[in-house]
Amino acid sequence: MAPAKNRLLWRFKWHIVIIYLTLIAVVLLTFFTNIFRIPEEGRMPQIIWLLGALVLLIAAIAMLSKISKILDTLGDNGARLERIAEHLEKSRDVLAQINQNTLLSDTARTIVFGDADRQALREAVLDKLQQQDFDATQKIIDEIAQRQGYKELAEQLRAQADKYRDATDAERVNYGLTHIEKLFENYQWAKASAQIERLIRAYPDFEKAKAMRQKLLDKKAERKKILLTAWDDAVKRQATDRSLEILRELDLYLTPNEGLAL
Repeated sequence: MAPAKNRLLWRFKWHIVIIYLTLIAVVLLTFFTNIFRIPEEGRMPQIIWLLGALVLLIAAIAMLSKISKILDTLGDNGARLERIAEHLEKSRDVLAQINQNTLLSDTARTIVFGDADRQALREAVLDKLQQQDFDATQKIIDEIAQRQGYKELAEQLRAQADKYRDATDAERVNYGLTHIEKLFENYQWAKASAQIERLIRAYPDFEKAKAMRQKLLDKKAERKKILLTAWDDAVKRQATDRSLEILRELDLYLTPNEGLAL
């Protein structure tokens, strides 16, 4: 589109040059030759013809000049439109990538939420088992089995419930301790603390259950130390995004003064 406009623009500019040359030629012929002289009386003097020709030439020049400016403006607008089109194309590619990332994020969120939901159901069943409310446990498992995609989980929980019901108190405590250890591994300190207290209430004579309180504190301190080391390393490497990501998790372990210091 741009080359065609440029050719048209040059064509009009050449027209202006030709008009100027013609004007110069008319002036020269008028004053230095007799080509425009009119011998007959009653005819209009040649100066009038010259003035008329000048007026027409000036009008033509003015018109072509306006056209030239219009073409220049169109050329500039065309260039701007081409740049806008390029930006729109780039934006379209970026939006397509964002859309793809969003779809992936939605899938990831579905998986994460599904895992969290399953974990919550396991904990609900465990709570009822620790209360030795086996009828309520079976009702919960039956409801889980009716949910789409949860049949396998329901079978696992039913087998665990049957095993728990037939187990000794020591085996039941060990079952609860295993579940708490998994919460430690996932840094779910609040849930772990709640499970520890439930286990202690259910089996107050078992020292293993009471010892989990101190183990919870030790695990939290260990995780805090790891995060502080990772944060310090990220700051030294000037990895801003990574340091902020660590700091968000580390905030759960810090006192107000420690947070201000960091």
